Amino acid sequence: MKRTILLTGLVIFLNGCGGGGGTYTYANNGNNQETIKSAPSDAPEINNTTKNNYLDAINKARSKARYCGDEYYEAAKPLKWSDALYKAAYEHTNDMASQNFLEHEGSFKKTDITGIDLGHKSEFYERVTHNGYNYLSTGENIAGGQKNLQEVMQAWLNSPHHCANIMNPEFTDVGMAHIKKDGTKYIHYWTQDFGSKD
Repeated sequence: MKRTILLTGLVIFLNGCGGGGGTYTYANNGNNQETIKSAPSDAPEINNTTKNNYLDAINKARSKARYCGDEYYEAAKPLKWSDALYKAAYEHTNDMASQNFLEHEGSFKKTDITGIDLGHKSEFYERVTHNGYNYLSTGENIAGGQKNLQEVMQAWLNSPHHCANIMNPEFTDVGMAHIKKDGTKYIHYWTQDFGSKD
């Protein structure tokens, strides 16, 4: 029987204004992960420089013990890049940017590819599985408004729940995506998807 740890939250920092929140949900996964029907294939290949910059920023944060709010985390092992988690992160980032919203739940419009396949607004753990990552534990960070990697990482590390995802020693893999879309509320949209397997 599998234990699934779903760690979620969102951070919105735009023009100096900020807010954040998150929830911890523990679910018994068993064998009830959605069957992969047609893994989304529209995520562009990420270039090595961007991928390495993302990994370096995440692993630099994990390399130091820190407090996430009141919770103390020891330094954690570096994460490895997962193309499947990147595809899940890209799918949701593209959905948020295209539909001009910032939530963990998908839009259930054409850009919510997993949701359309499953017949309801997608949840992040469904996008992770649908994109080919069969997890033991998984988590997601999203953000909007930060103009660069340094800004978004600092915003996440300043937020206890997002910081906890970054520092979680159970996670072994990560994928991350960013899309800039002018004319939307936040312009910059970010997603990190974390996971571990058996």
